[in-house]
Amino acid sequence: MEDESKSWNPRGGRPKKNENELRNKPVLIKFTEDEKKRLYQESKDLGWSKPIVYFRNKLLSKEGGVKHNPQELFKALNELGPELSKVAANINRVARYVNYLDKNNMIDAKFIGEYNVHFKRLIEVQHKYTVAIKAYLRTLVEK
Repeated sequence: MEDESKSWNPRGGRPKKNENELRNKPVLIKFTEDEKKRLYQESKDLGWSKPIVYFRNKLLSKEGGVKHNPQELFKALNELGPELSKVAANINRVARYVNYLDKNNMIDAKFIGEYNVHFKRLIEVQHKYTVAIKAYLRTLVEK
C-alpha cells in the first residue's frame, strides 16, 4: 500500500524518484583553468546545453568519453515531424479528391499535378529525416 501511494499522486506531476535514483551525492574535482576551459569548450562544441550533464556522462562512460549528443538528432526530428505531418495530410486530401473525381469520370490533370507536388515534398522531408539520422549515427561511429 505504501508503494502505491508513492507512485500515484492525485495532484498529478512526475512520480517521485526512489532514494537510489536521486543524484544527491556531490563530488569535488579540481581542474586547472586550461582544463576547465577545454571541458566547457568540448561540451559546447558537441551541443550540450547543460555542461554538467556532459561532464557526468564523460566521467561515467566506459570508453572514457562522450562522443555524441543525442539532442541534435532530437532537435532535427522535432523540427521535421510537424512538417512531415502537414505534407502527409495534404497528400491524403488530394488523393481523396482525385479518387472522387476518378469515380465520377471528372479527373483533371491539374489535380494529378498537385498530388505529384505534394508527394515530391513528402519525399524531400523523408530525405531530410534520413540525412539527419545518418549524420548523427556517423558521429557515433567516427569519434
